[in-house]
Amino acid sequence: MTTSPGLLQIIIAMVAERIGHAMEADDLFIDYGIGSSDAVALAGALEARLGVALPSTVLYDHPTPRALAGHLAGGANAREQRPAAGVHDPVAIVGIGCRLPGASGPRQLWHLLTDGVDAIGPVPGERAVRHPGWAEPGVGTGGFLADVDAFDPEFFAISAREAAAMDPQQRMLLEVAHEAFQDAGVRQADLGGSPTGVFVGISSSDFAVRALSGGAEPDGYTPTGVAHSVGANRISYVFDLHGPSMSIDTACSSSLVATHHAVTALRTGQCDLALAGGVNAVLSPDIALCFRTAGILAPDGRCKSFAAHADGMCRSEGAVMVILKRLSDALAGDDRIYAVIRGGAVNSDGRTNGLMSPSAPSQVRLLRAACAAAGVRPAEISYVEAHGSGTRLGDLMELRALSEVLGEGRAEPLRIGSAKSNLGHLEAAAGAAGLAKLALALFHRTLPRSLHARERAEEFDWDRGNLLVQTETEPWEGRLAGVSSFGFGGTNAHLILEAAPSREPVPARPGRHYLPLSAHTPAALRELAGRWRNALDDPDLATGEPLAAAVHTAGARRDHHACRFLVSGADAAELRRELDRAMVDLLAVPPAGARGGALALFFADTPELQPAVTGELLRAGIRPDLVIGHGRGEIAAALYRGALTRAGAEQVAAHHARALAALPYGHAVRVRLERRLAEALCRRVDPGVALAATEDPHTSLIVGPPAAAGRLTAALEGSQVRFSAAGPVAQRHGKPAVSAAAELKRALRGLETNVGEVAQVSTVTGEPVDGREQDPRYWAAHLAGPSLLAEALDHALRRGVTTFVEIGSDHLAPRLRAVAGERQAHVVRCATPDHLPGALARLYELGYDPGWAALNPPARPTSIPLLPWSRQWSAYPTEVPA
Repeated sequence: MTTSPGLLQIIIAMVAERIGHAMEADDLFIDYGIGSSDAVALAGALEARLGVALPSTVLYDHPTPRALAGHLAGGANAREQRPAAGVHDPVAIVGIGCRLPGASGPRQLWHLLTDGVDAIGPVPGERAVRHPGWAEPGVGTGGFLADVDAFDPEFFAISAREAAAMDPQQRMLLEVAHEAFQDAGVRQADLGGSPTGVFVGISSSDFAVRALSGGAEPDGYTPTGVAHSVGANRISYVFDLHGPSMSIDTACSSSLVATHHAVTALRTGQCDLALAGGVNAVLSPDIALCFRTAGILAPDGRCKSFAAHADGMCRSEGAVMVILKRLSDALAGDDRIYAVIRGGAVNSDGRTNGLMSPSAPSQVRLLRAACAAAGVRPAEISYVEAHGSGTRLGDLMELRALSEVLGEGRAEPLRIGSAKSNLGHLEAAAGAAGLAKLALALFHRTLPRSLHARERAEEFDWDRGNLLVQTETEPWEGRLAGVSSFGFGGTNAHLILEAAPSREPVPARPGRHYLPLSAHTPAALRELAGRWRNALDDPDLATGEPLAAAVHTAGARRDHHACRFLVSGADAAELRRELDRAMVDLLAVPPAGARGGALALFFADTPELQPAVTGELLRAGIRPDLVIGHGRGEIAAALYRGALTRAGAEQVAAHHARALAALPYGHAVRVRLERRLAEALCRRVDPGVALAATEDPHTSLIVGPPAAAGRLTAALEGSQVRFSAAGPVAQRHGKPAVSAAAELKRALRGLETNVGEVAQVSTVTGEPVDGREQDPRYWAAHLAGPSLLAEALDHALRRGVTTFVEIGSDHLAPRLRAVAGERQAHVVRCATPDHLPGALARLYELGYDPGWAALNPPARPTSIPLLPWSRQWSAYPTEVPA
């Protein structure tokens, strides 16, 4: 850079006069003790000497005499950043997760912002007693979480010992990441192995300092527990994500820089889905004490962004994560889109008037580069969610840069605000908090008010600068806005957002709503039920499209956990009533946890083919692993599996009914004998009796004419075999049965059969049957032979079937219990279409998910109650002493 020797000497002389000794041309002003007050005074003196208007921060903008002289002489500006070619694809924000002072989740955050809540307060008591430094002014007041150590390790399959060695920042990141996925309608079940990227801003090392200097025994989990890199890597590990995974530390700009990298990774195809954000935990007062000594900590613990009485920042903690997709993918997936990231930029201040000194010229370059990357004109931007740390010098520099780039050429002042006025300075998570606020503002078309700034900074000419602090919550029709975040080491980031593209609403179709609720523990399920009860009382959710979107999100766009139940209703009122009933049941009988297993349809012995019931089950997405038919139900089972055509099944049913009606009825005797012994008993007592059915492995049904049945009971009198009369039963043996079977076989000549799409276990053989074998000979054997129901049920159980859906009413439950013994087995009855809601509810409780898209018509995801955590675990018994 060339400079005017005269200007350079004037500057050096003025500085020497001010500080009492000379300085070199390339020395930093701050190295000679020139703080903010001296810098402002020198700027004023230089302005008077040269007769040109200079900003009060000019010595910070150009931090050496040579740099300042070059600027005053009109030296060349630093090179502007240019976006890479071919990376202009917009990126959609489709999910937000947050754990912040006063707000857990985007809905609570939005209410906090629009209600103008000041979330700043005293440090929690358990922390306050650990270190006397918390009592210092401004140190013990900030944006603190009451439960910063809280965690649910079992949900993430993390041992208690490893959890205790993990930085609370890692714990928060895992939970908030999962909540962000929930909000986006992205199921964990669909994430495993996917090219999803994770980009985390993290910089606080309070936990690492405490863990490594506390004198505790070395722990194998400590290295990963305190490593910043693992903040991102652990998320990728737990969720099995295979995209880029990186933690980024640029101090206060970390999370916005991380988001910028995520956007780049999506645009360049490195990942198809990205999780970006940041985290901060304030576990020690030490850094705040340093900030207090440096004069940048507000004594009252408030960030008074751009206010006349701005006197420093306050520290806060929490985590914010957003889910990002390429806009085209989000539209194709019919996702709910909060806002769209058009582009952004990241730069460095370079050599400023001290490592921690901000630079307005760098911010100017940053804003111009971001506008260029986003392809927008500065005047199109109607609001900026500013960094707004509340330090006097930092605010002035930011105002200057905003005014120079975005304040010119616009009819209305540029509106600005900062979430730090509500939440405090979240440091590594601050940029993500501002990003979440701006995305919500664009989504809701409302600008929340910025606090503590009704009296604006006096050093800035607001009218000339064409800026306005947003001090009221107001409707907003803006389409473009920006968000800034600056690190104290000089790394700056700015992203430009656009309102989501307008789309046609998804009309709600009339019909029954199915609302599933699930959690990983009974306690969490009870809490979730309570949250839903409150949600259904909200008139904004309880009607039309919002209700349809809510139940769709709960079914199709959320993970389904082991403790679960399902309620259904025509409207919100009926859902609330069913939910109240279910909540009482939860208190009385805690859920045991769904296990799933293979599923069988059991067709009872009825003349109907049951197409209405099975059709409804199919439409609801219930797909069995095999089918069993008892008696005439075997025909319905063959039809269902596709072994028989509809016409063929009707033909078999009609001829089978006529043949069965021709058989004589005899007396039946139930004996406590297994099949082999029962058959031997028949042969020994009287050839007129025969085995009719096996009901369980130790119970058989024997039938015969009255005289023969009488001889059987007489033979059993006084024996050790238990027996009882069982009423009249068709005699499927003897000459009449043989004749009827032959006639049936002739009547069914030419019957069409097929392999079948579902396995069937036959009650003729007790074994699986190929559909092609269900020909006329099969149905003849079915008519004139015993029903081996016990063998068929036992075979199904051995194949892993744990649940039988009973079509019709045949009293399957007691027979199945007898066959199952100690094995797990459940019966769900669905005799008519009216039983479908109850059957689906029971199946869901047992671990069988229906086809949610069929039950609840498709809709865009919406915000519904989040999964409650079960935080019974505590870090304190095993954590390193402070």
